[in-house]
Amino acid sequence: LNFKELTPVQTQVLPLALQGENLMVQSHTGTGKTHAFLLPIFQKIDREKDEVQVVITAPSRELADQIYQAANQLNNYLEEPVSIVCYVGGTDKQRQIERLSPKNQPQMVIGTPGRIFDLMFENALHVQTTRIFVVDEADMTLEFGYLEDIDAVLSKMKDNLQMMVFSATTVSYTHLRAHETRHD
Repeated sequence: LNFKELTPVQTQVLPLALQGENLMVQSHTGTGKTHAFLLPIFQKIDREKDEVQVVITAPSRELADQIYQAANQLNNYLEEPVSIVCYVGGTDKQRQIERLSPKNQPQMVIGTPGRIFDLMFENALHVQTTRIFVVDEADMTLEFGYLEDIDAVLSKMKDNLQMMVFSATTVSYTHLRAHETRHD
């Protein structure tokens, strides 16, 4: 991909992510956050297991698609590629449900929280095997009101889950309070 050196956020995040640390990372747009979480994820996926191992959420279709494109770009260079899907609203949910079965689960799921929740709720997407959960653009995720969907998806995952949260701006307690106020 013609990358020559790591960005500062990648230098800080990669070793911690590879160690399985839970992370909350704030770094401006364009600093390499996406590759900071994708690179260690690709190293940690067990190619022998045909089950959901990674779930990455983004607050919009466009952002989910950008992550999906970046993941596929990296996947093309791997000797043993992983199965990656992108699930977003505005697409044919029934077709997605039909393609999923207990024996046909992707290893990496990228999508919007609402669609991932819908597929999980329909018992089509089995997120209980997830080992790594990433919330990208956490500030926008809260702003768009996806906290309840994120909580519902997380409730089905393992306790020893590695969680990484990324944001271009600081996610603070006031973001959470604003969310609670809107839904009371």
